[in-house]
Amino acid sequence: MSPQALEQLLRDLPRIGTLVKDRGYRQVWRFEVEGSGYYLKFYPRRGWQLKRLVRGNPAMREFSRLQALQKADVPAPRAVAHLIGFRLNSQIGDAVILQAIEPSVTLDQYVNDLLLDGEPIPDHHGLAQRIVQLLGRLGQAGLGHNDLHLGNLLLRGNDVLLLDGYAVHRGGLTLNNVMRLAHSVRNVATRADLQRGWEELGPGGMPPRSNPTSARQWRKLMERTRGENEYFGKLRLGAWRGFFFKRYKYPRRWAPASTLKIQAEDWERAWPLLWDQVNSDQLTPLKRGASGDVWSGEVVLGGRPIAVVVKRPYRRYWYRYLNEIGRGSRAWRAWRKAWTLVFRDLPTAWPLLVLQKRALGYITDAVIVLEHVPGPSLAHADLDVVPPLWRDLLFRRTGAVLRKIDELGLSHFDAKSTNWIVRDDPKLGPGPILVDVDGIRFRRWQALGIRRLLRSMLDHPQYSPADSLSLCQGYAPFSPMRVGKSGAGEISV
Repeated sequence: MSPQALEQLLRDLPRIGTLVKDRGYRQVWRFEVEGSGYYLKFYPRRGWQLKRLVRGNPAMREFSRLQALQKADVPAPRAVAHLIGFRLNSQIGDAVILQAIEPSVTLDQYVNDLLLDGEPIPDHHGLAQRIVQLLGRLGQAGLGHNDLHLGNLLLRGNDVLLLDGYAVHRGGLTLNNVMRLAHSVRNVATRADLQRGWEELGPGGMPPRSNPTSARQWRKLMERTRGENEYFGKLRLGAWRGFFFKRYKYPRRWAPASTLKIQAEDWERAWPLLWDQVNSDQLTPLKRGASGDVWSGEVVLGGRPIAVVVKRPYRRYWYRYLNEIGRGSRAWRAWRKAWTLVFRDLPTAWPLLVLQKRALGYITDAVIVLEHVPGPSLAHADLDVVPPLWRDLLFRRTGAVLRKIDELGLSHFDAKSTNWIVRDDPKLGPGPILVDVDGIRFRRWQALGIRRLLRSMLDHPQYSPADSLSLCQGYAPFSPMRVGKSGAGEISV
């Protein structure tokens, strides 16, 4: 293609190209030239003068860093051109053009699609090795990457490539780079994967128990749950004020509601009807008491009927009026705790909506709406009809969830058997889903949850010592354990 033809094509980019991503400070467009794909990353100049003065031209910086990757023989997109003073949709900025690597898929999309389908990752060990080898080559070239996560790694056939040259830096891989990657792979990497990665890319020895990068990332995600953004929204419904879930980037298999795409208009239609059903006692009561009421019902969200649970907590004791000052209502705390678990990939009833009423700035009423999880509670499940292999796996999975809660610095003060739903998955078998997460606390209290569950399961007439052993092995697979005289598992912690 002649330079004149390319110039005309770039002028027509908004018409013939596809906007892939828009982050305000950067846009990514895809276009084709003579059957070959290209990406253009556009950096508008408006509003970023001070940052540009300190850090320089971002397009030029990415162009030069991609060239450094190419010289170091690190697999990455090839930089084609750097454009200064490029105009796009009446905006002046700078741009860099990259060759598209196609067909390919980002590793986060690849992995999460497999998880959603209930499929294992093919050649898991080989894929982990190729990631470590790629990053080892990056470090040996004296380069690092400040944004190492699965979304910035590209899979083409069996080859793994590095994306986003803007985050490349000199000086080699840093500990923060490695910890950022460890956070990204936490839900798919095995202990052996993490150990090998730590020995090859980190300082070696035993990996740390906690990851400071994870804490920062989760804090940023939690900030979204109380604002207006791509994933959450604010609602004003008469006297009610609150927040609602819009969509999740990578839906979870254990939560069908995570596949929804919800707009404010959906709740503006659904909430008045749902609230009328609550007040007229038309919903099915699941629990009634002085501490709150729980109902099950159905709403239409995103064009789909969804079974929901509506929780309306009450103040049972007078001091609740005082200790909620600064803490928020129980409904708000349940919203926060539920998303704390979701962001850590712990299976729980999917939170959809939280609403509160205020008078003189004080909360007078509050409601939280969650997805209804089908299935019996662990306390009332008919364990004898579950095939032995699935039964063993169910208790191991339950113990593993409690282990993960403890490893992440949380504690579950009320992990009794009635607070677990056994969700049947036709492909993966029965799995535990946490409900009523009021008992989650943001502090480390080792083995509190597993001990509470072991005691409560003794009331189940079909519960056996083998079940207790499976539960303990799921919680502490590498610790010595035994079954006590009462039939409950005992763990050395």
